[in-house]
Amino acid sequence: MRHSIYLQLATLLLKADLKREEKQWQRTIRRTAHDIPWTNVHLLRDIGLDRDGRSTRANVPDAVKVERRVRHLRRVLTSRIMT
Repeated sequence: MRHSIYLQLATLLLKADLKREEKQWQRTIRRTAHDIPWTNVHLLRDIGLDRDGRSTRANVPDAVKVERRVRHLRRVLTSRIMT
């Protein structure tokens, strides 16, 4: 037995409304997640930006990154308790 066309239309509209509300909520969350305090120099420095929005952190060469990662992995593996 099929449902009436009105019930199908109502469920379709409800699903569309729920999807719209979810997207609107995600949009507001996304905006607040990236809300950068451009007027506060101290907070900009804390997140690694200068007043112009450029990164204050120097680019680290790949060799240094690999060396740090290997050192960290060695430390983790040697500190692991074998059972």
